[in-house]
Amino acid sequence: MERTQRLRNMIEEQFLVEFDEELTDQSDLFKVGVIDSFGYVQLLGSLEEEFSIQLKDEDFLKEILTSLESIDAFVAKKIAERGDR
Repeated sequence: MERTQRLRNMIEEQFLVEFDEELTDQSDLFKVGVIDSFGYVQLLGSLEEEFSIQLKDEDFLKEILTSLESIDAFVAKKIAERGDR
């Protein structure tokens, strides 16, 4: 399964939502009420586990992951940093 679909499935299962015409890959998950600050922390932990990536303190400050699209780009960057393709 491709990375984007894995992320989509993870968000749908974790936050009990479904991506469709109203909730798109570009939707701000905070603004549409899918996640809050607690959910954000849960999401980051899930990303570390699901994709075997290491998040640093500066990742929390530099990257604001608000949409599936931005989360996917962030995960791709972290995977590339560790040398996987």
